[in-house]
Amino acid sequence: MEHHIIYISAADHLMTIEELSTILEESRQWNQEHGITGMLLYVEGIFASLGKRNVESAIAGRFMQILEGSREEVEIIFNKIKKDPRHCNVTPIENAPSSVRYFESWQMGFKVLSASELKDNSDFFNPDILFASGSDQELSRPLNFLRSFYLRGQSQQTSFQS
Repeated sequence: MEHHIIYISAADHLMTIEELSTILEESRQWNQEHGITGMLLYVEGIFASLGKRNVESAIAGRFMQILEGSREEVEIIFNKIKKDPRHCNVTPIENAPSSVRYFESWQMGFKVLSASELKDNSDFFNPDILFASGSDQELSRPLNFLRSFYLRGQSQQTSFQS
């Protein structure tokens, strides 16, 4: 049976395109060797962060990612990500068995968005608000959001697919 984990995390610093490209290359190679597919979203914007006794806002980066494959392989890579110093506050928002792969042709789809582009997306999901769907929908809201990029990539053959 297939398995997937969706998580969000804060980047330890504002990532450059070169750093993101390195992450993507490393991910695609590892994923190909271990049968993992998925989507990585990086969002730059002004996010609230809790400082000592106050809330501060700063330009920062956030990751949102879905990893899918065998449960064992998904958990191995997720544990590596939790230890990666480029990620802070790694928070799983969905960890579940799947009957199918939703990103079957992507070793790792990738997209960079600004916070305003994120909000303009019709499938908007705010990665700063932990959300686990309690509805009876087949796909959860975070999964639908990430899948929207995959479906657009499939129809448009965009540069962010693997």
